[in-house]
Amino acid sequence: MGGIQSFFFAQIGTSMKSTKKLASTLVTVLLTSLMLAGCGTSSDITYSYVDPVLKKLDLTGVMIVGVAQKESARVSFEDAFVTALSRKGVRAVASHTLLSEGKLTAEQLVLAAEAASLDTVLITRYMGEAAQDVYHPGTIYYGVTPAYGRGYYGGFGGYYGHAYEVAYQQPVWTSNVTHTVVSDLYIVETKGHVWQAVSDTIQAGSNERARDDAIKSLVGDLKDQGLLN
Repeated sequence: MGGIQSFFFAQIGTSMKSTKKLASTLVTVLLTSLMLAGCGTSSDITYSYVDPVLKKLDLTGVMIVGVAQKESARVSFEDAFVTALSRKGVRAVASHTLLSEGKLTAEQLVLAAEAASLDTVLITRYMGEAAQDVYHPGTIYYGVTPAYGRGYYGGFGGYYGHAYEVAYQQPVWTSNVTHTVVSDLYIVETKGHVWQAVSDTIQAGSNERARDDAIKSLVGDLKDQGLLN
């Protein structure tokens, strides 16, 4: 029996090492996933208003206007917003395809929208950014190995096994940068202000990702307000 017992407990030792190695690998994957998740962005609508009269109108098209210091930023924002609305079945046109570069006046926007048979103008302005430091405390991740050699009713030690530390995540400070944009929708014919939404986007990735997340939140609010299908 001694030989069989030796072989049996040798196999147990190998199994425990494999269990620890597997647990350590899983924790490493978990930590990597958490770090990658932190590289994303998130957007929230912090304020929204819609005039009830807007829901009664039969609107046929919207001109998208992005207010930005750089023309390249204006173009990329308008094109991305047009794409997002087009996917919802909305006829949307970027203002840069109708108007030349430079500071645009309200009269220019109205005339361009009328010429393109667009009855609304959606203007989005970048309001700035704010940074906030966030502390993330350290975390210890544990694994558990079975306690062999005791019966099912051999007490807590035999039933629950033994815990061991497999990984430790150091405490870190991160800086969250929040970008704020405000979108306003106007009726071309009456110049009435019928919708406004403020979107705050916490950025930890690329500018393009933050832009797309902000647009997604604004389009989502248009849908929530009953302005999109």
